[in-house]
Amino acid sequence: MRIQKVNERTIRIFISFTELADRDITMADLFQRSPKTEQLLWELISQAREEVEFNLDQPFWIQATVASNDEFVITVMKQEDQPEAPVQEKEKRKPSKGRLSEWVYVFEDLEDAISAAGRLPQFAQLRSGLFEFEEEYYLVLSRLGSGKKRQLAEAVLDEFGELTGMTKAFLIEHGQTIVAEKAVQTLKASFGVWKPKPAKS
Repeated sequence: MRIQKVNERTIRIFISFTELADRDITMADLFQRSPKTEQLLWELISQAREEVEFNLDQPFWIQATVASNDEFVITVMKQEDQPEAPVQEKEKRKPSKGRLSEWVYVFEDLEDAISAAGRLPQFAQLRSGLFEFEEEYYLVLSRLGSGKKRQLAEAVLDEFGELTGMTKAFLIEHGQTIVAEKAVQTLKASFGVWKPKPAKS
């Protein structure tokens, strides 16, 4: 087991399948947020506090993924409070949204894309994909409908990212596909907001 501090907000914890098996934790446990998984996570966060001085005193995101044939990586990211952007400032985004059938939003980092996806309202027919190109992240969305839910989606996306003239076809050809289909649903399901445990008295 090893802990890597990416920056002040993010750490990665690498743990082998053997170490999971020693704790009687299966892959299903890891992805279903079982009691055993929660206990393991808090132990790892406590270890990270000691080893890399990573203190969690605010809500945070976690993601568990397979890093290799014999190792998992658990990513822990602090969730930052983002003030809501005034609606009147949204008009500066180009191109015009009214005529778009496909929206492509660019985000400076993956955390912003995750934050945006987590705050989007539910759309029954939503289609979405997530791509990486030149160290930026692109969320492609279509079938956002109309009305207040679409306006809310615009406000959320403008808060964390920026509408761009990039196309899905270009990103598929020249970028890296991270989530080809149902990216918004996948980000919501894979990343959950956790809150720090209260300090012991």
